[in-house]
Amino acid sequence: MVSDLVWETDADFRLAYVSEHAFEVMGYVPLQLEGQRFEDLGHFVDDAGQHIALDIRKPFRDVAFMTTDADGTPRRLLTSGLPFFDQDSGRFSGIRGTARDVTEVYRAERIRAEQEERQRAFVADVAHELRTPLAVLRAKLDTLKDEAAAAALRDEVDGMTRLVSQMLAFARYELFRPGSEEEADLREVCTNVATHLAPLAILEDRLIEVLADAPVIVRGSSPALEQAIRNLVENAVRYAPPKSTVTVRITEEPAIHVIDRGAGVPKERRATIFGRFDRADRRGDGAGLGLAIVKRIIDAHGGTVEVNDMPGGGADFCVKFRAQ
Repeated sequence: MVSDLVWETDADFRLAYVSEHAFEVMGYVPLQLEGQRFEDLGHFVDDAGQHIALDIRKPFRDVAFMTTDADGTPRRLLTSGLPFFDQDSGRFSGIRGTARDVTEVYRAERIRAEQEERQRAFVADVAHELRTPLAVLRAKLDTLKDEAAAAALRDEVDGMTRLVSQMLAFARYELFRPGSEEEADLREVCTNVATHLAPLAILEDRLIEVLADAPVIVRGSSPALEQAIRNLVENAVRYAPPKSTVTVRITEEPAIHVIDRGAGVPKERRATIFGRFDRADRRGDGAGLGLAIVKRIIDAHGGTVEVNDMPGGGADFCVKFRAQ
């Protein structure tokens, strides 16, 4: 493993010292680099590879610097620097810092990200292409004279349609990152979900209640969080006993508890229930992506999701967020 390259500039920002590791990192002996400015060697970039103007008079840490080695090969260095001053006069004397070659690590991360994006796009394309034929098939089933056969096939088509919808949702959120300035009111998020799912709950002979004393604000995307909580509430409605109430409680922690009074989740299932295509849930049906989507969205928000037992029976799916 190559050690960090150590460097120092003078007050005019010319390299006055470069450690011997310059040869290991860039193929140059120190004397070939000394006397040069940073702009002579390359440029600072952000995570997206765009040029940035960095004021090196101020301390900086782990900023990417693009340069080329002695063979002309592009190299990405992670640089940090601190200004130093003359002890007697207090006058600015230069910058001391380090540089670490992260070229191969960055390249591997880019390849992985590109592969993930291609996989996400493939899943989304397949799911999108399946939606129309499934809708046509569903419509044609309504014309069958054998109602018993049509009903059985209709259930199968509905199950496939749910799977396709969840595949699209999972592809949408697999690489999702909320905006750094976005904020969401958890009470509003949960109220919107309950309003949207109220007809489904009534059809299933259940009720949904939202308990919150006041708005609870977190950093995050309201639409994404609504998708996550909707999946949890749909899950709770499915497994809650008839004539019972699904409770969505928002606390100041901040956290959201989605509670049903069903059979609960066995302890041996809790480690895998949020995995993709995990179908061995409490009732054995479903597309197997709903809870995986929940975990992906909550992970992207820096939160956690877990399931616990309720006293007297039932499950408590608890989503916890970072306090602001």
